[in-house]
This record gives sequence, structure tokens and C-alpha cells, in this order.
Amino acid sequence: MLPEGGHELMVEKQWTRYRQNELETMAKTLKENLRLKGDPIALAWGMEPPSGLSPYTGNLKLAHCQFMQRSRFLGETFVLTLESNFQGCSGYSYIGLGDPPPTLKTGYLHSRLPDGTPGIFGTPAASRRCLRNYYWIEPNTAKYFSCAPLSNCPFEPDVVTIVGDARACTYAVRAGIYYRGGVVSGETGPGSCSTSWVAAYLTGEIKYTLGCHGAFGIMGIDPSEILLTFPMEWLPETCAVLKEWKERGKPMFYEDPPNEERPWMKVSYEGPYEENPVYGTPK
Repeated sequence: MLPEGGHELMVEKQWTRYRQNELETMAKTLKENLRLKGDPIALAWGMEPPSGLSPYTGNLKLAHCQFMQRSRFLGETFVLTLESNFQGCSGYSYIGLGDPPPTLKTGYLHSRLPDGTPGIFGTPAASRRCLRNYYWIEPNTAKYFSCAPLSNCPFEPDVVTIVGDARACTYAVRAGIYYRGGVVSGETGPGSCSTSWVAAYLTGEIKYTLGCHGAFGIMGIDPSEILLTFPMEWLPETCAVLKEWKERGKPMFYEDPPNEERPWMKVSYEGPYEENPVYGTPK
């Protein structure tokens, strides 16, 4: 679904690794097995628009993460440039669409608000210390940033971002490393766009973050949601594992009772210990 102001060029779409129906199948697997709200979000960077698409020219002037939320919930596809990105948030510079504001690197942008409201950091020094941990796409190496729902994605994704609660993201991570092993790391402090989708893009590793001021205040994710991004090459195996788990009956703990209702919370001290095959706890 293309929003008002966006339109497709009348040229043949060029597919490489994945066909659209394959991306749709992966999206369905993720949504059904992880109980996601909305769609996984496909993201791509390039010096040219994706084949068959043209840059967004509509009237919306949003931060790129707000466009991503529209892809997630409204099924819209956007090819964004610096001109179509709201530049009141420095996220446009982390994703490589333009040079960062001069006050970002000095530490003043996120620490000295003109009206006296506390900023993201208490001092310019604290802001500078955090910047050392940011992931940046070098400006002028990516002119276009594209986002779309994975279930109806008309371009080849570089990464896919999942927005979900801790349980959904944990099982997504576990599926990703089920046969590979290893661990998945994440950072909270820098902006979510930097430490999740840009980090996954630049490192080739799964990356998550608990969020940032922009994720909650601008993007509008729920307080319980986490941002988790997969490099595209990880996704087919992750989805295959989720399917395997479903076929083999692996517990996914979808409908847990409240914590205080757990059987081991209600058992008396004199009661016998019995192993619960699902929870591995007394009942």
C-alpha cells in the first residue's frame, strides 16, 4: 500500500534473494508464532530508490521512525529522503540521510534545552560520552531510506525490525541462535534507530534496545515494547526454527497466568514437591 504522494514507476521490479511471497510467508510466521501487534518492518538503504518505486512526495513531515510505525500498522511503503524527514530529531543523521546537527557532537543538543526542561542528558559531557557508542551510517553514502510492512514489501530488505514485548523478542532471539549458538547484545542509551536497525545493518548481528526518548515520545511504541532488528540473512533460519517449534509442540508461554497465580506461589511450605513438565517448578 502506497500512501498519498507516493507512486510506483512503471518498470519491472528486480528481485535478488527473496521473492515477495517469501517475505510474506516470513512475516506471517513471525506474526503468528510471536503474537506480534502489527507487521514486522522491512528496511533498506540505497543511493537509488528501490526498483519500481519513487521517493515519497506527500505532505507528511515525520521522523523516519514515525513512518516506520505507519508501515507497521497501516501497511504503507515509503521511500524517504532527507527532505521528507522531520529534522527536529537527529535520527535522520544516524540512518545516513544527512549530516548531524552541529550541536549534537558538542553535546548541547540533548542536554541544554532553551526552555529549561531537562534534556536527555544532564550535561554536554554526558551526551558526548554516549555518542561514542552510537552506530552511524556515513552521510552521503545512503540517499534513500525505505520502509515497508514485511508482509507486503516491494523491495529487498537489508534488515527487519520487530516491535514486541520482552517475551516475543526473547523467543525471536532464541530462534535466531537456536542452531548458531552465541548471544545477542543490545544497548540502551543511544537512540533506538542507532542501536537497533542501524547497528544490525552495520554489524550483521541481531541487535535490540529497550528504547529511547524518541521511541516512546515520537515513534509512540508502547511502554512494554522492545525494538529488535534482524539482518535479513538471519530471518529465513529464524522463521524455519519457529515453524519447527510449532510442529514439535515447544511451549511458548503465550497464556501465562499472573505471577501471583503461579502454582509455586500458592503451594504450602509442607506440601510435596512435584515437577511441573511445562514450568519446571513445584505445583
